[in-house]
Amino acid sequence: MGDPHQAWADRVILRDLEVITGIRVVDFNEDGLRLDDGRRISWERVERAQVAPAQQAEFNQMLDEIGTHLYRLHQRLNVGDYRGLLDHAEALYPRYVGRDSQTAYVVFQSLMWGRLAVGQREAAVEPYVRALDVLQRRQREPINLPGRRRLQYDPQTGLTSDLVPIWFDEPACQAALPGVLRAIGQMAEPRPEGMRIYYGTLALTAGQWEEARRVLAGVRSEHSVLVELLTITVAQGEVLAEASGEALQRLEKTLDRMTPENRPLALYWLGRSRLESMDLRQRQQGMLQLLELPALYGQDYPELAAAGLYHTMLALGRDDDADGQLSVRHELLNRYKQSHHARLVGQQPTIKTTP
Repeated sequence: MGDPHQAWADRVILRDLEVITGIRVVDFNEDGLRLDDGRRISWERVERAQVAPAQQAEFNQMLDEIGTHLYRLHQRLNVGDYRGLLDHAEALYPRYVGRDSQTAYVVFQSLMWGRLAVGQREAAVEPYVRALDVLQRRQREPINLPGRRRLQYDPQTGLTSDLVPIWFDEPACQAALPGVLRAIGQMAEPRPEGMRIYYGTLALTAGQWEEARRVLAGVRSEHSVLVELLTITVAQGEVLAEASGEALQRLEKTLDRMTPENRPLALYWLGRSRLESMDLRQRQQGMLQLLELPALYGQDYPELAAAGLYHTMLALGRDDDADGQLSVRHELLNRYKQSHHARLVGQQPTIKTTP
């Protein structure tokens, strides 16, 4: 950090070619420059500057390590190039962990969207938690994010439609858990109860069942979305344990009354449970429920829709319906080629149809 007693600047040149003279840089850190006239300038705006000789090397290093990356983030956000955010956000993220500034929010939000754009859903949870924390800490202060996209989230639950709490990649869940736990632990109190849902469902998919149960048991909210999600997570455990129980029965009875955001999850686990039945009609009913996901929710929940197609494809294969299996496989690979389950299919042998 610059020394406010020694730092001075006779000239700051901005990227838009504005030249600021006759001022002193009284301080600089990860969030930018503070001038002696009260102005603050963030790093993405700075092309170069002349500061006090004792501070010039530190200033140049910080500008080099931060300025271009931030400038690229602003560019990518403005044009909606979310895949292009990733490398720049990854480079900046460690420097902004623990900060709650405007710049920190841009970095966290960029990393979340960048990871989502390349299919790293599990890894996107940690920067989401940090972005949400900044928004909650700065509720009364406007945050200016470049571009038109804005984070859609429920401030009561802390849940976002960008991250439906269902996960498919066990190693990715295992890798994500420590960072998510640290991020949640550093949130301002009171923490939204949805954070327990995110951490608990990640732990469940990671195979840490006892940890998942412990965390999810701490949800005390009576918010309908959270109450339903608790039932869904218990049902998930029943499906994974191949043991139909009370949670699946409750899902069956309440499916038509579920909140819109939770109904696709309930459909998925009900469909998965029916695929394990010895009764062909039950299995067919399960496939129909899973096929509702791409038909009704494919645009909003592409990973969930892809999972529904994948398990339908496997079920058709077990029932020796090669033609049906090939048709579903084709839809999965064509509509959801960036999904986790499409990548799984790409690793499997080609299906042979009947003559």
